[in-house]
Amino acid sequence: MQGYLDPEYYMTQQLTEKSDVYSFGVVMLELIAAKQPIEKGKYIVREVRMAMDRNDEEHYGLKEIMDPGLRNMGGNLVGFGRFLEVAMQCVEESATERPTMSEVVKAIEMILQNDGVNTNSTTSASSSATDFGASRGGGPLRHPYNHDVVAAKNKVDVVDNINNNNAFDYSGGYTLSAKVEPK
Repeated sequence: MQGYLDPEYYMTQQLTEKSDVYSFGVVMLELIAAKQPIEKGKYIVREVRMAMDRNDEEHYGLKEIMDPGLRNMGGNLVGFGRFLEVAMQCVEESATERPTMSEVVKAIEMILQNDGVNTNSTTSASSSATDFGASRGGGPLRHPYNHDVVAAKNKVDVVDNINNNNAFDYSGGYTLSAKVEPK
């Protein structure tokens, strides 16, 4: 748990929704650096903050601490700068400076959509009308999903499931035991 805790927790002994955002930001930085939050006495948030250089458009000053798999992608790091910005907003010292989790999800979806990745998820937490930039004075809001297309797709799926009699089939990666034992 050490390394993930909101710095304000140490003063207030209270965990909040923004504490979760902080922890998620640390996880985002772990993805970038492929390091534990605290490794060899170095705290990932501090290390990234000190190394960051927005003038370095390819690695943002993080070339030395980046996951080698990311670093070696070269110019294929589309969206990396925006992802890093979201992560750094999540790990702001003050909870009031951090986005909400739904704003973080929305921002990540926008990064993926802008970079050509299909995020056609109807169960996303970002289905609210909030926008990451809007809470900070951004422009007009536009809902990311076309409800008519989603509704039509859902009707087709329901009809297919009824026709195939598999509407409730289990699709997980393991089988359930027929014998149930109490604990």
